[in-house]
Amino acid sequence: MTESLSQTIKRAYRDIHSSPGRTALAALVLIVLLALLVLGIQFIVRQRGSLAVLNWLNLLLIPLLLVAAAVWLAGTWKRTQLEMARLRDERALVESYYDRLTDLLLSRNLRGAAADDEVARAARAHTLTTLRQLDGEGRGQIVRFLYESSLLSAEHPAVDLQAADLSGVNLAGVHMAGVGLRNVNLRDARLVEAEMPASDLRQSQLERADLSRVELAEAYLRGANLDEALLVGARLQGATLTKASLVGANLRDADLSEANLSGADLTRADLTGATLKGARLNGAVLSDATLTGANLSLANLSKATLTGVQATATDFSGANLAGATLVGARLNDSVFGGAILSEADLSDAEMREVNLNLANLRGAVMNQAVLTGANLRDAIMGRVSLSGADLTGSDLSRANLSIANLNRATLNRANLEEAGLSGADMRAAQLKGAILRGAILRGAILGDADLSRADLSKANLRWANLSNANLTGADLTEVDLTDAEISPQVLAKARSVSKVERADSTPYDVVPSAVATREGPLPSAQGPTYQRPGDKPGTPPRSGERPAAPNPPPARPEGKSGPLP
Repeated sequence: MTESLSQTIKRAYRDIHSSPGRTALAALVLIVLLALLVLGIQFIVRQRGSLAVLNWLNLLLIPLLLVAAAVWLAGTWKRTQLEMARLRDERALVESYYDRLTDLLLSRNLRGAAADDEVARAARAHTLTTLRQLDGEGRGQIVRFLYESSLLSAEHPAVDLQAADLSGVNLAGVHMAGVGLRNVNLRDARLVEAEMPASDLRQSQLERADLSRVELAEAYLRGANLDEALLVGARLQGATLTKASLVGANLRDADLSEANLSGADLTRADLTGATLKGARLNGAVLSDATLTGANLSLANLSKATLTGVQATATDFSGANLAGATLVGARLNDSVFGGAILSEADLSDAEMREVNLNLANLRGAVMNQAVLTGANLRDAIMGRVSLSGADLTGSDLSRANLSIANLNRATLNRANLEEAGLSGADMRAAQLKGAILRGAILRGAILGDADLSRADLSKANLRWANLSNANLTGADLTEVDLTDAEISPQVLAKARSVSKVERADSTPYDVVPSAVATREGPLPSAQGPTYQRPGDKPGTPPRSGERPAAPNPPPARPEGKSGPLP
């Protein structure tokens, strides 16, 4: 619905009172309804057999209803006459305004006057006085006249309407590109399907205004108040809404692509199905907003507040959410592929079946978050905090979780194949049936962790702490347990154990492909084959001395060729 029930009733009431014929018809309908009500009561009384009550109804109710109907008709007729008189006065007032402004245009060159010229000030004063005496329809006529007379351009308005009262103005369906309505009162205005691209509406008051399907592309709305405004299907591509207030606004299916909403307040706003691709929302407040099905790909949401936001099946791919607050957000089935979430706060967030492939979550806080069935392949999660988080069945293959906090996290049946978990804190973590094949767990803390039936084949557990870990039925084929802290009793519970000791002479988790390697032991060091002059054969070089270089070859005689002597 584009208008509220109360507005519909008020409009119907005005339509009925606009003509005597409609008023009489409404009165007749009311009398018929009252008569039907009396007859219904009489029928019920007859069924019960109470003749005394029926007589009272015949004596009292019908005369009272007739008197009430007569009083209502008289009052309605009076109000109709007053309304008609008011409409005549408004029509005369508008005609007088047209004549006055036309005279200023033709005789005083109002269109070319500067803002501080006497003619411009006189036109502004006359306009503001006239607007205060008109209703929404009359105010709409004044605004259209000023625009069509080229007196209301956004760059140089000859008639400045700042602080004008245009509340309730009706501008539905008008075409006014580049109109100047800066700092104007437009509360409860009707701008349905109006075309106002590149207009200046900064600091305007548009609370509860109906802007359904309005065209405001490239419009300037900095600091505008759009609380509880109706913006369903509005086109705001590239619009400037910095520091604007859109608390409780309805922006369903609105197009805000490339719009600037930096610092805007969108608390409790409804952005279901809205397009915000490439929009700037850095520092914006979207607490308890609804973003279900919205497109926020490539949007800038750095340091934005999205506490308690509802964003099911929302597209955040490539978006920048660095330092954003998403505490308690509901992000199920959303897409964050390649998004930046570094240092973001996602505590207690619901992220079931979410796609975080290649996302950057370095330093993010995700304590108690629900990530069941999430896709975190190749994600960057260094120093991330997932304490108490639920990652059951999630895919973390090849993810970088170095120095991550996974204390008491649930990772049952999770896929951590070839994941980087060096130095990760996984104390008391639940890893039942998890796949850790080829994972890097160097220096990881797995004390009291449950790794029953986990696949740790070819994993690197060098220097890892596995004290009191549960390895019942775990597969430790070709596992590197060099200097790992693990008791024989714990190791004995594993299903298959075959230790290997891999070379660890480089800081890399994997040997770079450019380095040629070969199997087998390293060649033993060989001593020098030369002798220092004066030393006996077989005497080793002295400590701290470099071996002497062999004698240089003899120089070739000048001007001669052939082999050296």
